[in-house]
Amino acid sequence: MDDFDSFKASREKMDPSARKMSERQWQQAYVAYRNTRERVVSAGERSSEARSGASSKKRLRSGSSGKSAGRGAHQPSSASELAQLRHLVREKSAYADLRLIIDILAWVAIAVALVAGVLTLLFYTSVLTALVSVLSIAMQVICIVVVRLLVQVLIDIPDIGLYRLQRERAEHAELLQSSE
Repeated sequence: MDDFDSFKASREKMDPSARKMSERQWQQAYVAYRNTRERVVSAGERSSEARSGASSKKRLRSGSSGKSAGRGAHQPSSASELAQLRHLVREKSAYADLRLIIDILAWVAIAVALVAGVLTLLFYTSVLTALVSVLSIAMQVICIVVVRLLVQVLIDIPDIGLYRLQRERAEHAELLQSSE
């Protein structure tokens, strides 16, 4: 069911009440069907790559050029567009291993800071020292989390640049094909 007509025919065969659907409803149903199929296919590719031990560099996902939004379809806000861009870039990133290492190092640093703070609390019994120690631990954890997030952004910069360059090239190629 790669095309709309075969999708419509199979749905009408399975559910006779679908004949009452408007064209707009058919378009929305087809877009939802295609999105679901793409998610299932990409999830299947990821699980088969994980089973075969393939690296995350080889993960490829079909672009959004095949998607068609029907008239009146929900348009995502700019915040969700940024989240989708970040998710897409991180999914195709060549730095997935580095991102994992950064996450692990951040958690280890948080654990070390917490252990050091607890040891400080055990050795010093003064209330003022305990308060300073707790505040120090909190500041260290906040700093570690902020540094981890900033490093993630720095890792994303080359990937986003590459993604934008590829998108511009694809748009340019489409313009050349449509002008011919």
